[in-house]
Amino acid sequence: MRKQVLIALIVVMGTLPVGGYAQTQEPTPPSETMYPYAVGLGAIIGVVGTQFVLFGSSGFPFFERAIAPATTIAPEISVGVSRMFAVTSAVVGAWIANWLYDH
Repeated sequence: MRKQVLIALIVVMGTLPVGGYAQTQEPTPPSETMYPYAVGLGAIIGVVGTQFVLFGSSGFPFFERAIAPATTIAPEISVGVSRMFAVTSAVVGAWIANWLYDH
């Protein structure tokens, strides 16, 4: 059975055109499309959504009146906020690098 599959694979590969493309033109590089922006926004939305699902509105202490003025912030919430800041700054840095690469 393995020999038959190998022979069939060699025959199929031998009939393929050399250097041919499936498309009629070269595909657009991902950096020239909306792909980097969609991935970046997806990363930010994913982190913010996870924070909201885990902690609700109290997971965003930088919103006005989300917590009482004299209340301390739980360590889990502060870790989540730092995660949001880290991912957002990484995505913005990637967008800037993408823009510099394209120009």
